[in-house]
Amino acid sequence: MGENAAMAPNERVEDGALGQPNMAHESDEVVIQRVLAEHKPSRNPLARILWISIGGLAVIFAVIGIVIPGWPTTSWLVLAAYSFARSSQRLFRWLLTNRLFGPALLEYYRSGRALPFHSKMVIGTLIFVASCISIIGITKAGDPGFGQTLIAVVAIIGIWWVGWRVPTVA
Repeated sequence: MGENAAMAPNERVEDGALGQPNMAHESDEVVIQRVLAEHKPSRNPLARILWISIGGLAVIFAVIGIVIPGWPTTSWLVLAAYSFARSSQRLFRWLLTNRLFGPALLEYYRSGRALPFHSKMVIGTLIFVASCISIIGITKAGDPGFGQTLIAVVAIIGIWWVGWRVPTVA
């Protein structure tokens, strides 16, 4: 589509393959407004506190990812963004406009919510390790096998989802 270059910055182009908006031409503020409009915080105060806590922890892990090579940053930012979207528009906007984290998150939303391959590998590994530890703990606690089976099934679904359903950044 050669005419895309002449489009206004706030216009979206449909990607023919996926039917998803192509946001490459959108300005940062347009992307922020669109993303904020897509997410509404919970009305339950306890749920909001829980989501803010999870989001805060994810931001801390994202900061660690900036310092430690191989530790994912964008993946933790996505969790923080989701958590803040469920709890506070103000915190969500702060995260999207933050000079340290904003560019990575905006790129995530512009790329159609895709993750880099190495982040997907780390997420899959974390799911696997956490599930193995949980299965060992439940086995030692005397579970006859139902808990282990449930954890294994959920882990397989989680790894499959991240590995094959979440798009990979090219």
